[in-house]
Amino acid sequence: MDDFFNAIRKEISIVKGDTLAFNFQLQGLNGVDPDEIALTCRDKPEDTDYNFKVYKGHGITRTSYNAEDDTLTYSVRVPPASTNIVAGRYYYDLEINVNGDVITLMSGRLNVEWDVTRG
Repeated sequence: MDDFFNAIRKEISIVKGDTLAFNFQLQGLNGVDPDEIALTCRDKPEDTDYNFKVYKGHGITRTSYNAEDDTLTYSVRVPPASTNIVAGRYYYDLEINVNGDVITLMSGRLNVEWDVTRG
């Protein structure tokens, strides 16, 4: 059987200054954590500076492992201070490094919308 992977293209919308939080799962790693996991947001993909970045141990946490189906579950949490950026459209990706491989799990546009309540 041939295995292949294509990154999930996903547009995410959040309100400026809100917490961005979601979970994702990995299978087939025999319970071993990836060496690195990072969610990065930039103005443009080619920029060297980023608007925010969370990574394993700092915003990305392993929450469980199911040995029966070899599934690792991770929680991603971007704090409100990190999303308190100018309303607009940005680029993001969620990437792992495992066994010498770099794999982008998700990528797309991050839409930061105006916060009406807090102004």
